[in-house]
Amino acid sequence: EREFAAAYGVKHAVATTSGTAAVHLAVAALRAEPGDEIITSPVTDFGTIAGILFQGHVPIIADWAPGTFNMDPAEVEKKSGPRTRAIIAVHLYGNPCDLKALTDVAARHRLPLIEDCAQAYCTPYKGRWVGSIGDIGTFSMQQSKHLPTGEGGICITNDDEYARTMALFRDKGWQNRAQMGPRTYTLLGL
Repeated sequence: EREFAAAYGVKHAVATTSGTAAVHLAVAALRAEPGDEIITSPVTDFGTIAGILFQGHVPIIADWAPGTFNMDPAEVEKKSGPRTRAIIAVHLYGNPCDLKALTDVAARHRLPLIEDCAQAYCTPYKGRWVGSIGDIGTFSMQQSKHLPTGEGGICITNDDEYARTMALFRDKGWQNRAQMGPRTYTLLGL
């Protein structure tokens, strides 16, 4: 975790069991309410959608810009509404999304931006790597990915609260793992 965070120039990395679990951790860190909406890409692995559904949220699909294989920021803008709680940008095939436009949309609507980088390790975007630009970056370490461990995933963020919540969520919300005595579960995690 420390090495991964350092490589991406962020404060925190939270390892987990898969890329799907990484996206799920990111969605859970938002602490949104059931029925809230999260905007994402029409072309992605189901792992991007699974965490949205398991948290009781509604996936809203923003169409992609012609020739880009990525969400059209204008479509994301159109789909943003009063129940929208986040945007998940999927960097498909190592092709970065238009993060400048997406961060502008996210800022206008006061939405966190999650980057799904399962297929975009070390992908440059204007002098930085994708995953380190939004509020949370997620990665897969499944056997067909850039950094395979057989299975596994990791989230990165500069936000202390997101990092804390993701670390709790990956371990059933158990806050006192290092301590003996009664267990304290602070949130419903898997």
